[in-house]
Amino acid sequence: MNKDFKSIQHELGAWLRGQDSSRHPFDNVEPRRLAIYKRLIHNNIQQFLRAGFPVLQTVLSDTQWQLLCAKFIAQHQAHSPLFSDIGAEFVDFLATLDEPQRLQNELPPWLFELAHYERVEVDVLHAHFDDSLQEVETITETTVLYLNSTAQVAIYNYPVASISRTQLPDEVLAEPYCVLVYREPGAEQVRFMQLNHMTAGVLAELQTNPLTFSQLFEDLLVQYPEQEPQALASGLLQLVQDFCERFVLFTRP
Repeated sequence: MNKDFKSIQHELGAWLRGQDSSRHPFDNVEPRRLAIYKRLIHNNIQQFLRAGFPVLQTVLSDTQWQLLCAKFIAQHQAHSPLFSDIGAEFVDFLATLDEPQRLQNELPPWLFELAHYERVEVDVLHAHFDDSLQEVETITETTVLYLNSTAQVAIYNYPVASISRTQLPDEVLAEPYCVLVYREPGAEQVRFMQLNHMTAGVLAELQTNPLTFSQLFEDLLVQYPEQEPQALASGLLQLVQDFCERFVLFTRP
């Protein structure tokens, strides 16, 4: 019985994704032609990955990099067909690698965090700035604060910002590395700002939902009961003012 078109597509897709080029399921097609097509697909995907994760590629050996790319192509079930989303799909794939898989392939423990850090910069670069946001002129208890719509707050256990071929971490940080990545309105430059744990928590809350200044203060009182309320309120006000001036926090009419 002849195979239907959908079955042929699935067989071809599985073969193209696989690492073995010696056998293919189509006897009536010249092997050389299929091999060229397969190599073209793998090379195109690797080209996107090299461009999106230059540091990661540099710090891994050629064998590790090739193996990682091949496993990604063979095993990952992508949610987007767009080439521009290959980097995000790659990060999702790395998130699924458990410790036995990582150890089996001699991959570093900071693999996912470094890839995530590199991808965040790309996401922020192409993020849309919400034009309905406006600068904060006066901060009151009822001022509703919105995080810059391009911004992302990330927390890492490894020093991802300083990883290089000559500087590879062998243990987690004593304190997590917290960073804000964002663009100012109308700007193309991506900015990085290291944060302390408390500040990262404040911005992470606003990344989920806008809150009034009063709500932020009440949340901090719960999280840091040992802090004197007046000092906490004063510190929060100074923090919010600073972030408003840096185009990190906004409000709406």
